Amino acid sequence: MCLEVERAVLDERMSSLVAGPSLVESYLEHIRNTCLVGTDGDLADYIPELARVDPTKFGLSLALHDGYVYSIADADIGFTIQSVSKPLTYALALTHKGFDQVDDRIGVEPSGEAFNEISVDSKRRPRNPMINAGAILSASMLLEVEPDVDLAFAELLEFYSACAGRQLALDSEVYESEMRSGARNRAIAYMLQSFGVLHASVEASIDLYFRQCSLVVTTDDLAVIGGTLANGGVNPRTGRRAVGQAVVQRVLSVMTTCGMYDGAGDWVTTVGLPAKSGVGGGIMAVLPGQLGIGVYSPLLDEHGNSVRGVAACKRLSADLGLHMFNVARESRVTVRSFHTAAELDIDTDRTDAERRYLRGKRDRIRIFELQGDLTFSGTESVLRRLRATAKEFEVAILDMTRVDHVDQVSRSMFVGASRNLKGVQRSAVIVDPDGVVVRRSAHRTEPGPGIEFVVTTMAEAVARAEDFLLKLAVEGS
Repeated sequence: MCLEVERAVLDERMSSLVAGPSLVESYLEHIRNTCLVGTDGDLADYIPELARVDPTKFGLSLALHDGYVYSIADADIGFTIQSVSKPLTYALALTHKGFDQVDDRIGVEPSGEAFNEISVDSKRRPRNPMINAGAILSASMLLEVEPDVDLAFAELLEFYSACAGRQLALDSEVYESEMRSGARNRAIAYMLQSFGVLHASVEASIDLYFRQCSLVVTTDDLAVIGGTLANGGVNPRTGRRAVGQAVVQRVLSVMTTCGMYDGAGDWVTTVGLPAKSGVGGGIMAVLPGQLGIGVYSPLLDEHGNSVRGVAACKRLSADLGLHMFNVARESRVTVRSFHTAAELDIDTDRTDAERRYLRGKRDRIRIFELQGDLTFSGTESVLRRLRATAKEFEVAILDMTRVDHVDQVSRSMFVGASRNLKGVQRSAVIVDPDGVVVRRSAHRTEPGPGIEFVVTTMAEAVARAEDFLLKLAVEGS
């Protein structure tokens, strides 16, 4: 009966390991708890509907290049996209009108001014498409292709939805609130018309612009849109191309220098990711080739950026090594090979009885051959696979022979994963001949407080794995 109880407890722990919060989700919760301290910032009260939102809400999502999304806290709460829409409409204008025509009428230089300033260059062009003047002009260009506002909005909505991987919808109350209170944006539009750069109807352009800002998204949506840009225009969830790669390159470039308004310089140096904020409290950030980030917290700083969202992105970038100028030789396929010890021609020193027992157990030793420089994105992929297949092995061997560098965050993640496996009667062994995970002087041959075993050869790793299997056999007899 005691054995049955132990098995039930083990089954429960295994289910918890597979279905419960992952190391990444636990880390994101820690970020949330850290960033919720304090009440700095203000709601965007110049838009009446935005002044009524709950200032305590906070959502955070990460979308990986393979479409997997981590979400915590208020990630399922809908909010209006606001200025996070600007890169998408700019992308659609570039797609329809071409680079030359758009560049003739919208610049790409940082303005150094607030998002709603009447900011134009010496050619009387809006300085960039991330401020209101440039965004209104981007929307107007869509009306040059399709003058009917309803039809133009339908196409815009279809494009945004393709980037998010699901059908988005309009918040009619926010839209109507913006239409009633948008005098400054109308003034900007009429100014652009007087300069000869806005060719569509002013009222239609403003209408379309307010509609795009009033689309409802979640942090999951922002993360997936960011992941679509990170993937060169291919949605990581649907696998379908939403936008051309050349357009994505241009959009990410402008987001890097202009996406966070007059706080862009501080953002690039401390966070180092192409990003766009919105006065609804959302931030979308992109690490090209790897992931998209979506954050929501409605209290804004003096630049119109989410106070807690900026803080969360700074922590994520610093802790996970996400800065785009953090040079690493990370392979998209971090797991080079995946097989069992039964496929290896390695003989260990065992008694005849042990050999007979182990002969049928070597397929319960799984070997993951890794490669590249392991930063957060690659390590997350490896540990997610470990987590998903934990019921299929007793021992996981992580072969780091082809890994040149493991950053500190990844080391901590491997330690956490090892502890989790130990809690469900599983073990992890790391083959680390060059000391990239644990310095050579710190290699252990006995169980330690973190990673259970670190060895220098595959033969040693298999021997350690077999020791663990024999130990389980004795404990279970």
